[in-house]
Amino acid sequence: MAADKIVITQANVANVVSELRAEQEKIGSYKSNLETELDNINKAWEGADATKYTQKMRDDYNVLLEAFNESLASYINFLEKVYGEYEQFDNEYAGKTIEV
Repeated sequence: MAADKIVITQANVANVVSELRAEQEKIGSYKSNLETELDNINKAWEGADATKYTQKMRDDYNVLLEAFNESLASYINFLEKVYGEYEQFDNEYAGKTIEV
């Protein structure tokens, strides 16, 4: 059954890397949008509670988004290494695929 196999090709790995890089860009956009929204909250809601709330949001969500971004970067790095190894393998074995 085809569903029981994992097929790796250079194109598939390169596509996944591109998609993950796009997700990294979205994270940067999310962080920027969050900062804008938190600034807007501070304009509409003033005082110690507003400052405490927005700072907590910045601390919590920025930490989470940064951790997720770092995980993506690590995975992208791994896939780039896989791509390089597969590229070498492909050059040596004339375009064959690996089926596991």
